[in-house]
Amino acid sequence: MPSQEHYKVGDALRGERIAVEARDIDPVRYGEGSSSHRIQFTKLRRSAYCVIEMPLKSLAVKKK
Repeated sequence: MPSQEHYKVGDALRGERIAVEARDIDPVRYGEGSSSHRIQFTKLRRSAYCVIEMPLKSLAVKKK
C-alpha cells in the first residue's frame, strides 16, 4: 500500500500506535480523559516525521 505524506497546516493522524521522530520534542503534558484515563500531549518540532504503525481498531478492515 503506498504511503501518503501530509504537509498542510491542520493535517492530522489518528491511530492506536503512531511512531514519531523529531529533532526537538517538548516535555509531555497530562490532561484528563474519560473516567480515570489520562491523556498525554506533546509537540514535535523541526523535521518532525510520524508513521501510523497500528490503525484505529474501529477503522480497521475486518477480514472475512
